[in-house]
Amino acid sequence: MRKLTRDEVRELGRIYRRTASDLAIARVESRDQRLVSYLNNLVIRAHGMIYRTEKSHPRAILDFFLKDYPLIFRQTSRYTLATFLIFMAISLCSFIATWRNDDFADFAYVGPVTVQMIKNHHSWWEVLNKEAPVGSASIMANNIWISLKTFAMSIIPVAGTVDVLMPSALMFGSINALILKYKMSLKLWSFMIGHGVPEFLAIFISGGAGLMIGMAVLIPGERTRREALVERGAQAIKLMAGAIPLLVIAGLIEGFISPLPIHYGYKFGVATAMAVALTAYLMKRN
Repeated sequence: MRKLTRDEVRELGRIYRRTASDLAIARVESRDQRLVSYLNNLVIRAHGMIYRTEKSHPRAILDFFLKDYPLIFRQTSRYTLATFLIFMAISLCSFIATWRNDDFADFAYVGPVTVQMIKNHHSWWEVLNKEAPVGSASIMANNIWISLKTFAMSIIPVAGTVDVLMPSALMFGSINALILKYKMSLKLWSFMIGHGVPEFLAIFISGGAGLMIGMAVLIPGERTRREALVERGAQAIKLMAGAIPLLVIAGLIEGFISPLPIHYGYKFGVATAMAVALTAYLMKRN
């Protein structure tokens, strides 16, 4: 773009709009898929060139998080919802199985030591009170790793998503059954709910981003697989860019707020405030 003269930039804008209009007409009226693909590739290449300079400005980062990200999240929310439903379905099965028989907890990746501590009403998570800064950094790194793994595995549609979510979902359902059965639910939930809101949301977004790429390859629709992959891949990368800050926030809360020996009402207040803020942010209209 910097090599073009002022007149050439204007001409580029004019023919870009004209080509986009021709593409819209061709998609409706033409049966020549090669023509549609040719025009579509022209529009994609021109769009990338026209808007690349604008996005390089530092202001573009702020605009992305304030305007673009909520819109992308809403446009792709069905994939995030699908990941959430898969997680909850596995968790529910684990919850029921553990409620009927504590021994299922061994299968659900909950060790016998943890099970015994729950039965004895011991709060094993209180060890996070020590060395909070170091613990917070470690938590962030672990959460980001889990998120990236969830994204990568979910590219294998459904099967990969189920496989990567299985351990966490089984453990989640099993532990919740145990703490409810042995009356420790308030203690554990007051610890985890504050950081759990952004953390689980980020993981579901990551799984949805990977699932979206996998479905684009598996079911591209009227587009070629390459076109679908390019479009969905760009959206998936943007989704992941927004999920990372959520994991950083979750790590800070888990390291510095969740372990504090304060009344559980304050921690539930943090969780409520976080949930309301995220809902307002993601659902806001530009």
